[in-house]
Amino acid sequence: MELKEFLNKSPKLNEIPKPGIKSQIKMAPPGRHLYDENKNLRFAATTMLLYPIEKILHFCLIKRTIQLANHSNQIGFPGGIKDKSDKDYWDTALREMNEEIGVKPERVIYMTRLSKVFIPISNFVVIPYMARTEKRPCFLINENEVEYLIEIKLSTLLSKNSIGISKIINRKVPVFNFHGEQVWGATAMILAEAKDLILLLK
Repeated sequence: MELKEFLNKSPKLNEIPKPGIKSQIKMAPPGRHLYDENKNLRFAATTMLLYPIEKILHFCLIKRTIQLANHSNQIGFPGGIKDKSDKDYWDTALREMNEEIGVKPERVIYMTRLSKVFIPISNFVVIPYMARTEKRPCFLINENEVEYLIEIKLSTLLSKNSIGISKIINRKVPVFNFHGEQVWGATAMILAEAKDLILLLK
């Protein structure tokens, strides 16, 4: 999808009913619990940030450092747990993105909120957002939390060839393949819904 076309159609993202579980289940590991049945839940927010590089839409993921307590050494979106000082989950998503990769909140344009994702292993409910910036941000990586940044063309995500199967932790799981990086679990489930939602714009 061309940048101009996407910008013209993107307001509809907030109007289209979200695919939710129907999309998420495509990338859910076998036996994955999709619902947050436990009462002792923790809440976090993440952002799928879209931006142009030479008029071609990209989004970014991060490889988390091995030192982190939660989801260390994994690929995901910038994000984290809601602080008491955060007004809402969108505020959490903006703050975490600024802390982890240096994207200034005032440069970020809200697009839509995606369906929540439950992560059984850490008992988190993640609230994902889609947002964009007018230009590629001047990323400033927080090396205490982020090992490196991964920039991916949106067209790569939308391609039919982006999805595969890989053996991870002794089981076969669906993955997105991005330039040698394999993305699975909750991040892949969020990307699956984002992909299906964007394809509905066409």
